[in-house]
Amino acid sequence: MHLDGLTDIGTSRLNNEDAWWAGQLGGGHVFMEAGAEPLHLTTPGAPVLLLVSDGVGGANAGEVASQMAINLIVDELGREPDALQEPASACETIRAVLGKANAAIKAQAAEPGFDGMGATLSLLCITRAGGVCWSQAGDSRIYVCRQGWLRQISHDHSPVGRMRQRGEITEAEARRHPLRNQIDQSLGDPAATFQPEVGVEQLRPGDVYLVCSDGLSDGLWDHEIRRILTAVHHPAEVRPAVQKLVASAKQTSGRDNITAVVALVENPAAGTVAAKPGFWRGLLHL
Repeated sequence: MHLDGLTDIGTSRLNNEDAWWAGQLGGGHVFMEAGAEPLHLTTPGAPVLLLVSDGVGGANAGEVASQMAINLIVDELGREPDALQEPASACETIRAVLGKANAAIKAQAAEPGFDGMGATLSLLCITRAGGVCWSQAGDSRIYVCRQGWLRQISHDHSPVGRMRQRGEITEAEARRHPLRNQIDQSLGDPAATFQPEVGVEQLRPGDVYLVCSDGLSDGLWDHEIRRILTAVHHPAEVRPAVQKLVASAKQTSGRDNITAVVALVENPAAGTVAAKPGFWRGLLHL
């Protein structure tokens, strides 16, 4: 797998409330700032995580909540790598860990200076067995681009998001809706029962995954995201895609913080960097 990420404050905000993390638990990873080059992970059997968290807009210390969420979740999952052996147990473990993070952020929000803080969370976990578990709270997003087709894996936890999912409004109408910035799930929200969504996906060689904050999805139409991700086939194309996603969203909108984390699942048949013998057989149980 080949991973990279980037965050940008945008053109209108005074601070960046987005946070991101990508890499292997107990191995190579990046947090908040991209490395000198993208991560190239070739160790089979180690869980891989992609996380994006966005401080709830308008709340106090949103940047504290988002980074706190990332750190707590990574630390907790790092203590239970065996539970990430396969998607079913991984989803149970991730749901429990998100519950702990929610409680911790809620407790911190009760302290002076942190009143009302919270954060969204989008998480993608590649398990040891090669399956995918994802989890979502809020309106950051998880996409997969497979053979030229883009699909949003996660569901926006918002009234407008649900209307769009039911086909009641279009993508364009969702962007103009007066409730477009309202969400009803986040880490630390004292007014709602915390019910993060979890799900399972199949991993395929050649897949390109995107985990992003709403600053990116609000700035780019789905067809624009698809066009950029469809062009990613080789490791050298991961970083330019991340940069183009963020720069394009900033140019089009920029009114919010913008974060993108991209993962290319190596496809030896497409001529990407050669994997070690038996790598995909072991990772995907082929």
